[in-house]
Amino acid sequence: MKPSSFQTTIENQFDYICKRAMEDERKNYLKHLSKISKQEVSFSDTGDYLINQFSTIDSYSIDLQIFTLNGFNIGVENDLLGEALQNLTDKKRNIILLYYFMGMSDAEIAKVLKLNRSTVYRHRNSGLAFVKNFIEEHTE
Repeated sequence: MKPSSFQTTIENQFDYICKRAMEDERKNYLKHLSKISKQEVSFSDTGDYLINQFSTIDSYSIDLQIFTLNGFNIGVENDLLGEALQNLTDKKRNIILLYYFMGMSDAEIAKVLKLNRSTVYRHRNSGLAFVKNFIEEHTE
């Protein structure tokens, strides 16, 4: 039995509607992929700054050289810097630790250690010169 022309027309219309729906869905999907690709970035294309925002580094007290000063424990990560600080006199080490690790000014350090501000300044500069020379000698 041969289909009627009306039935053939209906089948053709249904076929067209199905193909059109699939084509529209394909276009929507490609548009969605295009939108996502504009927002997403591959990890290989990201810079170190962005990657470091999502990463963490564990630090353990075993890795630090600990200096105790006025009840505070100050940890130094760099072994060479810690060794240089160990070789300083107590007064110079305390001044450098208070200035650079505790963020105190010369006047505040002078008040804590009961010294003149100019003495603190001199000890800090001579201590830094010693640390610089120590590090330069040991990195060659």
